[in-house]
Amino acid sequence: MLENKYLTAKQLLLSGKIKTLSELLAIVDKTPFSRHAKTTPERFNKMIENPALFRMGDIYNMAQVIGVDDKLLVDLVHNEYVKRRRRRH
Repeated sequence: MLENKYLTAKQLLLSGKIKTLSELLAIVDKTPFSRHAKTTPERFNKMIENPALFRMGDIYNMAQVIGVDDKLLVDLVHNEYVKRRRRRH
């Protein structure tokens, strides 16, 4: 079942329909996804709350789990960071 969610996420990412991390997390389950991406759910939640905390390795692991190019996930985290920064101002 998880593979189906990752496949769906991959297709939506590649088609450009997912543009932020929030949209991705609406499809994949956070806890299993965080573990597959080699981080703890607690740390993953902190990174989601503050996207500036993501390390490149975290992003690369997430891309590998979904099966997409690393740059797609870098852009996704960047878009989330910009979205949250705009809300604060």
